[in-house]
Amino acid sequence: MKRILTSAVLCLTLALSLAAPAAQASQNKNSGKKPAAAKMMSPRAEALKKCNDDYAAAVKKANDDHQAAVKAATGKKGKERADAMKAANKAKADAWAAAKKAKADCVKAAPKK
Repeated sequence: MKRILTSAVLCLTLALSLAAPAAQASQNKNSGKKPAAAKMMSPRAEALKKCNDDYAAAVKKANDDHQAAVKAATGKKGKERADAMKAANKAKADAWAAAKKAKADCVKAAPKK
């Protein structure tokens, strides 16, 4: 019995001693401190990141607009609903095409390596 209790206490002590530094490290990680040295991005990488962010924002806006148009069209019936859905789908396709073209132009305009 004494051996079982000793083993249990020893295991708990080791587990807690190992868990405490890990918990402290996770608290330090989430404390909002900036890293000591931020990595510098090349001008091309920064330009491409901006292109990708702009593209993602344009696609998100197109999807949100389409979702709103579809929601508005669900209250309609018959030909009116079909026309509204067709217009919503065309607007989404046009917005995606414009976003894709803008991204391609942005990538072409990015500085070379």
